[in-house]
Amino acid sequence: MQETRYTEKQILAGIFECWCDAMGYDEDEMEMDPPFSAETRIDLHMKAHNDWADTDLADIFYRLERHFKFQSTLEEWTEELGIANVPSVEVWENEIAPQFTFGALARFIQKRAVNTVSFEPVMVINKECRSAGVFYGIEQISKQLVSAKYQVTPSTKILDAFRGYQLNSFWSELSWRSETRLPRLTRRWDFLTNWGYMIAFWVLLIAFPAVVFTENFYILLGAVLYVITIWLTDSVFTHYSDPLPADLQTFRDLAVWIAEHDSEAVHQSVEG
Repeated sequence: MQETRYTEKQILAGIFECWCDAMGYDEDEMEMDPPFSAETRIDLHMKAHNDWADTDLADIFYRLERHFKFQSTLEEWTEELGIANVPSVEVWENEIAPQFTFGALARFIQKRAVNTVSFEPVMVINKECRSAGVFYGIEQISKQLVSAKYQVTPSTKILDAFRGYQLNSFWSELSWRSETRLPRLTRRWDFLTNWGYMIAFWVLLIAFPAVVFTENFYILLGAVLYVITIWLTDSVFTHYSDPLPADLQTFRDLAVWIAEHDSEAVHQSVEG
């Protein structure tokens, strides 16, 4: 396969997926439209979400390297992004910060990351077929990301190949690589497990001091068993539930849906 580079739009979509995971954004925050653009200043975006003061940029850079599968040094990141040496707050505000944008981040990644998945249209019976090209891209992702339970064919049901957290990972990867905001995966009783985790947090928070004062370790044991029960319930529910939209049940449905939502990734690639 000919080596290609990601488009800027693909990288920005991938950065957004990685960014939300790193910052712990919930689904509502992930639905921001648009989340950020190439011109968006990173420091202002982070300050708007109260993330600037407590975030380690080195950790963000490391996560991006893993997400886009390339390696770089911290010195390369800071030197090329222009944030290695900041002599004063005034210089930062007037000269450095305006250039420290998500576009600069995308260009840094674009020089190093290799795109191994193509969504370009392919020829089928002497006719260019966009949805077939998308399907081949889906097939490549399924092989790279996780081992599909069954061979992926156009008629294969998505849930026969991916379930639970594997489905979440596949959906996220496909969304940013194809530059298409796929419909959100929604599980009917998600709010119950979210409440369960919140209660589990408070139970543990109360259990530790209660054990100290009462010396009754059954309190802690009960709290731990409750947390384990919530985790197991959530895992089983996530695995067996069907979060897919009614009109996206097979990989053919998915390929056609993406092909109908035009994106740069489906039409072209940037030659490396």
